[in-house]
Amino acid sequence: MASPVVSTPLLDSLITPDTLADRLSVTRRVIDEWRITGRGPAFIRVGRVPRYRPEAVDTWLLSHEHLHTGEELR
Repeated sequence: MASPVVSTPLLDSLITPDTLADRLSVTRRVIDEWRITGRGPAFIRVGRVPRYRPEAVDTWLLSHEHLHTGEELR
């Protein structure tokens, strides 16, 4: 008999790497490289699959906010 599917508000809100890649207009490989190198948003591993909290993605995005293009080079 299969285990029942567990559903919680947190689990239901987690974003898969493929969905995150689509939303950021990058490839899944970029998402994986960011995670491996620690340059991407914080993640939670659920089984073997990394997942992302929307709040962690928002925090990460805001940490890359710039006032002008010269700041991007720092």
